[in-house]
Amino acid sequence: MEDKKRSIRPRIKVQLVGREPFFGPGVRMLLKYIMEEGSVREACEKMNLSYSKGRKMLDRAEEELGYTIVERSPGGKNGGSARVSEEGIRLLKQYERFEKELIQTAEEKYREIF
Repeated sequence: MEDKKRSIRPRIKVQLVGREPFFGPGVRMLLKYIMEEGSVREACEKMNLSYSKGRKMLDRAEEELGYTIVERSPGGKNGGSARVSEEGIRLLKQYERFEKELIQTAEEKYREIF
């Protein structure tokens, strides 16, 4: 029974919400892949996400935030490029810190209660 109890743990999904949810694990991962790939399209491919869905996620986040989180250069013969803006990097770091602290608190509370 003790082994079973150790394998059970809380799971927290952290989302930022304005008029609707706009930033969570999906957008976080998309931004990280954009930082690696330098392309929204390639980041979406890595996530098995359609380009249009990825663009909608970014557009929704930027609309809710009121600032640009991904700076894009249009494609062309050699393709476009994208980079996470300074504000986007700051938001990503804040979100990751917030998420980490909430997970730690949830684990502490879980041990306390269960």
